[in-house]
Amino acid sequence: MKLARAAWCAALLAGAAPAVTHAQGFQLNEIGSCALARGQAVTGAPCNDASMIYWNPAATTELSGWSAYFGASLISVGGTFTADTTGLETAAAVPPSFPPHIFVNYTMPDHKWAFGLGAYVPYGLTSQWPNGFQGDFAGQTAALQTAYVQPNIAWKPLKNWSFGVGAIYAYSSVKFVEALDLSTQYAQTSPIPITFAQLGIPKYTQFGTATVKGTGTAWGFTAAIHGKIGEDWQIGARYMSQVDISYDNGKATFKQVSTNLALAAGNPLGLPGGTPVDALLTPEFTTPGGILVSQDATSKIDMPWQVEVGVAYSGIRTWLLELDYFASGFDAVGGIPLTFTGPAAAASSNILLQYTNSWTIRAGAEHAFAAGWKGRVGFSYVSTPVPDYSVAPLLPDQDRQNFMLGAGMPLGATWSLDAAYEYVNTQGRRGRVDARTSMSQTADQLNSGWYELHANILSISAKANW
Repeated sequence: MKLARAAWCAALLAGAAPAVTHAQGFQLNEIGSCALARGQAVTGAPCNDASMIYWNPAATTELSGWSAYFGASLISVGGTFTADTTGLETAAAVPPSFPPHIFVNYTMPDHKWAFGLGAYVPYGLTSQWPNGFQGDFAGQTAALQTAYVQPNIAWKPLKNWSFGVGAIYAYSSVKFVEALDLSTQYAQTSPIPITFAQLGIPKYTQFGTATVKGTGTAWGFTAAIHGKIGEDWQIGARYMSQVDISYDNGKATFKQVSTNLALAAGNPLGLPGGTPVDALLTPEFTTPGGILVSQDATSKIDMPWQVEVGVAYSGIRTWLLELDYFASGFDAVGGIPLTFTGPAAAASSNILLQYTNSWTIRAGAEHAFAAGWKGRVGFSYVSTPVPDYSVAPLLPDQDRQNFMLGAGMPLGATWSLDAAYEYVNTQGRRGRVDARTSMSQTADQLNSGWYELHANILSISAKANW
């Protein structure tokens, strides 16, 4: 007996693009604790540290001498899915993540030129649901880490205006794990096609696990402008290009999971009653030429472009106020191709996502206290890029409200410390647990339950100047 099609529904890297996460799509915004505490509204008047290399590369001419900024965030995500038919609530099992950031900058004494280097994680995810969840067959575990390394140069040709540009080198790694559903597989294709479901195997019967890993690299760029208008106003804008990453060295592996099932007597396969189903499946995992043996795979994920503009006001004594508008080009993630180059080549496909562009309103404030202390608060409203028919276990994304606060503490003449906390709130959203296989399928046809999401984020960064 030979499986007629591969249990490859894990969809390689496509599943790694979306996930149970806390940001827009699979975008991460926790780049610098000062920026986080100010609601990420820092493009008009960036925080006075080297994270400017990301938030507004042009503004690095405002720094003095050598400056370094480094730290990490702790992201804890919680989520649930409540099924319509049973009312059963399943809690996500997302492990905590720790995206880091590090920046170093040197500004010339006359503040005409600045040169810097940054390393940060603008895109990433961690998604995981417990064993036995129906959504495991659309994605049980996904992990995406995309790190950018950005050399930067800024030039200040005019008294109050600066320009900055930087190259981007992106390195991305992905891992995806999915449960394989026996009921959808063909037990035979001729003379009459027969699926295991027709043999009485119920839907969501797991007979294996698919794991896919891959890495890829690509190049992009960023550009920005920063200016001052009078004594009290600052404005800024930045653009980061789309980065298209091809995962050409992916590897798909498959592990059999025991079903402990047996065929009934008089089955249409003509096999004796009591024949173990697992024995029929084992050759597909172990025999050369079996569809579920280890094999190569490739895919591609587009990291969206980013645009942000901001205006800041400092005319109130000891206060800095800023409002930003941010947009991200998630419409690039319309579908993600999956190509197997081994026995499952015939099952190569394209995962349907059809994301849309996303926008965010960001607001932040900073108050200067005595002895160099800073207090910060922020808020942002984020629109989801995920349409109703793509709300799935790997990305049950939804509009959200982010509430932030934090502080800056001096540690002598050279060092200082920033800390921030963010709470991510959502209103919940209907979604599905099965894959979308046709462009004609609607949310009403697919969605079968209610997703809830929330997150708590802590961030700490250290700054040094010399």
